[in-house]
Amino acid sequence: MKSDDAARPLRILEIGGDCLFALAVPAQTEFYGTGIRLRGNLRRRFGRFGAIKRAFGPVRFIRSLLKLRRGEYDLLVVHAAPFAPWHPRSFLTALRSWNVLSPLGLFANFAWRTVHLFHKVPIVTLDLGDSFGIGRHNFFLLDVAKIYFKRELPADRWHVFFSATYRDLPGHRWRGQAKNRARLRKLAPISYGYFYFPADFAPEKKSSDVFFAGNADPNSTARSDGLPELLALREEGYVIDIATERLPPDEFFRRLSAAYLAWSPGGYGWDCARHYEALLAGTVPLMNYPTIVRQRPLRDGEHCILYAPEPGALARAVRSALADKQRLQDMARAAQAHVREHHTLQARAEYVVASALGRRLDGSSAESND
Repeated sequence: MKSDDAARPLRILEIGGDCLFALAVPAQTEFYGTGIRLRGNLRRRFGRFGAIKRAFGPVRFIRSLLKLRRGEYDLLVVHAAPFAPWHPRSFLTALRSWNVLSPLGLFANFAWRTVHLFHKVPIVTLDLGDSFGIGRHNFFLLDVAKIYFKRELPADRWHVFFSATYRDLPGHRWRGQAKNRARLRKLAPISYGYFYFPADFAPEKKSSDVFFAGNADPNSTARSDGLPELLALREEGYVIDIATERLPPDEFFRRLSAAYLAWSPGGYGWDCARHYEALLAGTVPLMNYPTIVRQRPLRDGEHCILYAPEPGALARAVRSALADKQRLQDMARAAQAHVREHHTLQARAEYVVASALGRRLDGSSAESND
């Protein structure tokens, strides 16, 4: 490896239905989409028709393999797919979404499964989806990747294989097999972090006690169980700001910053951009106890307020936290530094390359700067 003095920025090839590096370091990243739909992060990066403009079609597939063989990339980043390409949902949705260009969409939907072949460039997998499981169609990524980064990584990592190998959880014999234990060792947490925060944001004066925006039912029981407790607190005289409809970004961040606490319970997954957006807005996130292993976690009483899922725990946590509002404001200010250091796009991209290559995005040694 070259010395740090001669280090050059890393070159990344990123492929999938989501993106991280294409948003964090676009000048260093070549990104191709394989998703059957253009998700929010991709839409913000590439525009409405970005899925077609950046599709992993035949020409780009061949060109990428040749570049990989020539060593023109330092890292291949592949995003785990929620469904196998041959799943009826993938196939039919590609036909509907791509219309006359459906052959290109179908090719892109299959090509990502072979891009790991015929080269020696290190591979990492990013699984930023809501599910705690890993589908059988993604097992090959566990085998070829150096590290499989998973946002919703359960406390017992064996749970990622729930119903993918056995009817429920894999048994003693399957867990004892060397191949499966090696797969388990590749799993690592990654935070969802946040993908957008207004550059010209100015915090509002505090005017509410708790803010919540989102749908509670049908969604997570953490939400549907907790909402009545918030409404009961309103009857006690607390100022509870609830928005069940989708808010424009300006209004969302204005109302978020005007509260002392932002209720951010688990939804389809536990980790959520709201946890980190709240702190950047100067508001302390109020979250149910985590169900996952976290990367650089927000700590209870220092960065956030955590509460148990049992009835009454949410209301007790709110009353206790609001008893010292100055402490909440001090917590929010102090925790902003933690979010900016560990949960920005750039920070999460740095975490991935440092874990996989022992280098930073600028090419320098990760150890020399620690």
